[in-house]
Amino acid sequence: MNWTGEPITVERISISSSLEDYLEAIAEIIETQGHAHTKEIAEKLNVKMPSVTNALQALSSRGLIRYQSHSPVFLTASGAETAAVIRHRHSVLKNFFQSILKLEEKEANDAACKVEHIIGEKVLSRFVLLSEAIANRADCAGLRDYLQQTMPQICPETDDDLISLDKLKDGQCGVVVRVAENLRGIKKFADLGLVSGTLLEMEGSAPFGDLLRIRVMGSSLSLRSKDASHIWVRLAE
Repeated sequence: MNWTGEPITVERISISSSLEDYLEAIAEIIETQGHAHTKEIAEKLNVKMPSVTNALQALSSRGLIRYQSHSPVFLTASGAETAAVIRHRHSVLKNFFQSILKLEEKEANDAACKVEHIIGEKVLSRFVLLSEAIANRADCAGLRDYLQQTMPQICPETDDDLISLDKLKDGQCGVVVRVAENLRGIKKFADLGLVSGTLLEMEGSAPFGDLLRIRVMGSSLSLRSKDASHIWVRLAE
């Protein structure tokens, strides 16, 4: 897709996600080695030889590969086109997870492998448009800086270094990791921007009462200390 917003669509034969993995692997092996043998496919996908044989027979019956026992596997014109679409989908998703969500390469690749089989071309086209906009538009420069700073700090797998929002000191910044479900008015706070991934700063206590002043997305808001105790953040550098 380019900046005209027109999606690039290629009609291809519908096959299962498992067969898509085989076709993608065959294309990658042929690209690097010039040919693909059954053993090489099995090693790349970490599957047993009988499984490879069954998959190759299924792909051959659909006209996507040329396959004979004990001979190299070749892509047909239709198979090459379908493999190219599959690989493009994977590349787009991996780039989104790695460049926009700031995941490590292996994690981005694994996520792309899982997602590529369950989204359609319409969703993928919008991923492409969003990725290109964030990466290239001048008016997204602030967003790029924000993502670069914030995304690597979001690690919900561990809560060891989390603190409740009311424990932030004046001037400290934090990234919201989790909001407790028992927080009163949780939707109201979500509408104000207090959701996972949000970067915020503790400005200090309000002159009266137990209110805290929090700076979120360029605006200041007041929050009761009791409510802030239900919002968990990770300190930001």
